[in-house]
Amino acid sequence: MKKIITTNEAGLDIKTYLKSISMSASLIKKLKKLETGILVNGAHQNVTYILKENDVLETNFDDTEEETNKYLEPVDLPVEIIFESENMTVVNKSAAMPTHESINNRGNTLANALAYRYSDKPYVFRAVNRLDKDTSGAVVTANNKYYAGMLSALLKSGKTQKEYIAVVEGNLQGAGTVEAPIRRKGESIIERIVAPDGEYAKTHYEVLKSCDDISIVLVKPQTGRTHQIRVHMAHIGHPIVGDEMYGSTSEYISRQALHCLRMKIEGIGDFVAPLPQDMEQLIRRYFDEAII
Repeated sequence: MKKIITTNEAGLDIKTYLKSISMSASLIKKLKKLETGILVNGAHQNVTYILKENDVLETNFDDTEEETNKYLEPVDLPVEIIFESENMTVVNKSAAMPTHESINNRGNTLANALAYRYSDKPYVFRAVNRLDKDTSGAVVTANNKYYAGMLSALLKSGKTQKEYIAVVEGNLQGAGTVEAPIRRKGESIIERIVAPDGEYAKTHYEVLKSCDDISIVLVKPQTGRTHQIRVHMAHIGHPIVGDEMYGSTSEYISRQALHCLRMKIEGIGDFVAPLPQDMEQLIRRYFDEAII
């Protein structure tokens, strides 16, 4: 990253300046140890250097071969790109594609797809948000250490907002908030339940359209617990259509009808992932006009 120091920034030492742009202390520490980690006007400098107006500050936080996952195979898989820059990539993940590799998913994930897309350089897969395998929609990934730290900090500080479209069972009306703690169910690694001894979880929802059989709901989770939306909708008696784990299967869709429609990141952008065909077709079975 290259930056020409302005009048307002002059007088700051490098460490203070880097912290002011949300660079983590751990990354600054790593840059200090690299010969080309921190340069001012082409020469290596310590973080105590006092910046002057028109100084050219360069920081090198590119990934190295040593940092990459040697077991992550680049695979040429179709992936819909919503936004792409040297710092971050936003994709509209399909329902059939897991985000990360696991014991049961090798070579078919978003991580494999992006490792292939960026195979011309050392690449580390860093997903800022994670969607269940059968949940579609916007996934934000950071393409370097700096953006990974900055985006994670924005997520933790509540400066990001996720919006989902869910098709739920039954006739739900109006808007509301579900505030119910969530924990694992018994010894299950995957399944979650609402329980008093669970982790705090809060979900806001607004019904966009409803009929006797289904309701189309805009959901805004305030916290990010595993399966939070699915568990909370089932908790209020309206499980997501097709959600076999927390409701029942559907003859009209082969997975839970849940889609991450939008990721708003303060100071970065507003990224929208169009609704996939299977959810469009499901909605059209009950309503003539477009919902989104």
